[in-house]
Formats: sequence, structure tokens, C-alpha cells
Amino acid sequence: MPSRLRNLRASKYRPKERYGLDAVVCWPRLWLLPDSTRKELQEAWATLNTSVRICLWSLLFLVWTPLAWWATLFAFPAAWLSYRMVLNTASVYVDLLEATFDVHRNLLYQFLRVKLPKNPVTKSKDGKKLTQYLWREPDQSMPDFWDSPQK
Repeated sequence: MPSRLRNLRASKYRPKERYGLDAVVCWPRLWLLPDSTRKELQEAWATLNTSVRICLWSLLFLVWTPLAWWATLFAFPAAWLSYRMVLNTASVYVDLLEATFDVHRNLLYQFLRVKLPKNPVTKSKDGKKLTQYLWREPDQSMPDFWDSPQK
């Protein structure tokens, strides 16, 4: 999906392509990250929200342009600059999301007592097993645990 916003929606599919981990399913468990990583993600999300809010308000200010000609002097530059800010902050946020899966996915395996993928060939298959387990799909094959989970 081509987009100048680096497609926030597509960022949730990248961990599935690389590691077999569904970002939507794994994220609540992965959110229990080291505090420094979580803080960086929260700050990036807050900055993205602020930039989107500024962009929306500057676009709404354009409504006044028929009533006050001087509004265009402020509204168009503000809308353009805030849109550029949205592009930059979205890029940072998406990069941090992807980096979180790149760096901390092994913590997910460790906290759930699931054996880490042994080689790059099986990492996608093992990630799919883990995702299915987290979805609580009993029909699917179980991941390999260090010790069997309590029943």
C-alpha cells in the first residue's frame, strides 16, 4: 500500500513476514518490555498524536478562509508544516515498532517459556506456532516449551 506516511497499517505485517509473529496478537505480551523501550514508544506515539492533532486543527482553520482572507496566510503554511511533521513522526514511530520486534522478540519466547527458533529457516514457522498458541487455537500444533505448561 503506497503511502507517504510509511503506512502505519503495513507496519503490523512486517513482524509476520520476518518472524511469523502476528503483531496484533503478540503486542500485548511484548508490551511488557524494558522500561526504556516502552518509554521511547510512548513518547513517539504521543508526538505522533500531537502532530496529527496540529495538522487537523490547521486544516480546520482553512474553513475560515472565505470569511477572513488573512486566515490563508496562516492556515496553508501551518497545514503544510504540520503534515510534514506527521510524516516525520510517523516514520520514527514505525521504525521503533519494527525495532521492538527485531530486538525484543526473544524476550517474548523466554517469558512464555517457549524454545527460541534454532535457525533462520524455522523462525517464521516457530513464530506462527507461537502466534496460534497465543490466539488459543487448540487445533494447531503447540510450540516447543522448555517445560510443559500447566493444564
